[in-house]
Amino acid sequence: MINTLGVSFDGFVTTSEALKTAHHAVAAGVQNLWMAEHLGYREAFVTAMGFRMNDPEAMVVPTAVSPYLWHPTPTAMSLATLAEVGKVPVGIAVATGNPMFLEESGKEIVKPIAAVKEFVEILRQIWNGEPVHYNGKIFTLSGAQLAFKPPQPLIIYVAAIGPQMLRLSGRSADGIVLSAGLSPQYCKTSLDVVSNAATKSGRNSENIKKAAYIIFAVSDDGKSAMSIARTKLAFLLRNRALEDNITMTGIPVDQDKIIDAIGRRAMDEAKNLVSDDAVEAFTVAGTPKDCRKRIEAFYANGVHEPVLMIQGDGPERDSAINFLRDLL
Repeated sequence: MINTLGVSFDGFVTTSEALKTAHHAVAAGVQNLWMAEHLGYREAFVTAMGFRMNDPEAMVVPTAVSPYLWHPTPTAMSLATLAEVGKVPVGIAVATGNPMFLEESGKEIVKPIAAVKEFVEILRQIWNGEPVHYNGKIFTLSGAQLAFKPPQPLIIYVAAIGPQMLRLSGRSADGIVLSAGLSPQYCKTSLDVVSNAATKSGRNSENIKKAAYIIFAVSDDGKSAMSIARTKLAFLLRNRALEDNITMTGIPVDQDKIIDAIGRRAMDEAKNLVSDDAVEAFTVAGTPKDCRKRIEAFYANGVHEPVLMIQGDGPERDSAINFLRDLL
């Protein structure tokens, strides 16, 4: 059974191409458009406004916005501006951000749980329209407020992979969005942490939106789709935080060699270290039949919204849109 489905953009393709793909995805039945804030690539809030103007019936979600680069006051302004264009709520996913990219911009991760917690709390308070007085470990506000009332609610996600951030999302956020590269079974393990934290804090865990980024490639030639997804997966598997996820599947993955290859920018070498079994376990890739089965596995393991990261160029993206149209 197919419920909510999102599509994610990473800023690696041109803005015009992203707008075109997003518009076709919404026409195919996709409800939510997620836009990544990767430093040095296309900007998330600006692109989200393009999405919103083209498709006002789709929710847009800038992701994952870092409290080390963004202050909650201008962030709330940007989101409230987006809310004035469109017919449905806007969202935001908050996370610490990539340590390497932050360092390149002169920032470092300090007190990450406090930073995300305070950012979420302040955004919610500012959205209500009252002056915000806040004295935290990271942020201090002395009466900051919006001069206009946003016409729609704000949906706040936390992008998380580690247990502390997962628990924070259960206590404080409207939703959780999990990292790409997780198996459906590990998604369930992570979502159980979120639900338990929500219950312990007196919240109804059923009301928390549960999303997960998923690498996605589809083709009548399943092998070519898996090859396309393999490159992106190799890049993700450089992340040590995915180690428990890999261990749970029992699939042998030599992370040390992948990390070394990625560090040398030897992408083909890294790609060749990722087996077909790993692609099948950690992505949605293959024939349309394969992909439908894999998406259903994520739903069955507690993911309310698979957020598909479409891989490939023109023809591959066309195949993806056609698949979504048939799926939805």
